[in-house]
Amino acid sequence: MNYNNIRRIPTVTYVNAYIDKLNISKNNKKKSGIYRWNNLITGKSYVGSSIYLSNRFNIYYYLTFIKTKLNKGSSAIYSALLKYDYSKFSLDILEYCEPNVLIYREQYYIDIFNPEYNILKVAGNKFGFKHSEVTKTKRSLSHKGINHHFFG
Repeated sequence: MNYNNIRRIPTVTYVNAYIDKLNISKNNKKKSGIYRWNNLITGKSYVGSSIYLSNRFNIYYYLTFIKTKLNKGSSAIYSALLKYDYSKFSLDILEYCEPNVLIYREQYYIDIFNPEYNILKVAGNKFGFKHSEVTKTKRSLSHKGINHHFFG
């Protein structure tokens, strides 16, 4: 397959991420690829990739996990999903591809769409990510065995 082609039309679009939750999980079992969350209110988006799309999408719908992650740090897409609700998002499968080209293809779509919810603009790389002072304090307390929930 030629991975240099310009592709902007999604392979699959789920118009309402809340209503389509079960189909999103079922239809993407044992598939790897690139996806894009689209906020239908703000027009902002997030591009991601996964070797196991179904598993990755199940994490997005696991509210306890999302809230735990947000307590430990920031995630623009997790915050937006909680703020606006899944029904205000569509989900595109931009393409299915082999795991060995996932990061390359994810970067391709990040470059094309410049998604606002992607904090990091380099696929698969946390270089340049800066934790907030609150997150740094919580992590420090956690490493010392102190429950950070008492500190706000």
